[in-house]
Amino acid sequence: MTSESLSTNNHYLRFSIAPSTTSELSARKVISDALTESFGLTSASTNVDILWLSGDGSQCIVRCHKEDTAKLAGALASRTDSPRLTLQTESPFLPSLLSLGPSL
Repeated sequence: MTSESLSTNNHYLRFSIAPSTTSELSARKVISDALTESFGLTSASTNVDILWLSGDGSQCIVRCHKEDTAKLAGALASRTDSPRLTLQTESPFLPSLLSLGPSL
């Protein structure tokens, strides 16, 4: 029997948001601003999809290309403005992000 691995070009990141925001557009703006501040205008167009925003706005899950993961995490880590997105966990396998608890 042969086994095949599931390959993907996507990577998933779960962030906490403080103070919380209930608008996906606000979260996307924070991501775009962080990429622009850290890497310039060209990086602002990095493809990042917000897949989920918690009902209380304190967490979100985003999807990006696996090669952009470090750039995205670094840009958000260096951002000091509010709201602040802090990386909780990341994985190439979306269901693994559920391990942080039942808040999803």
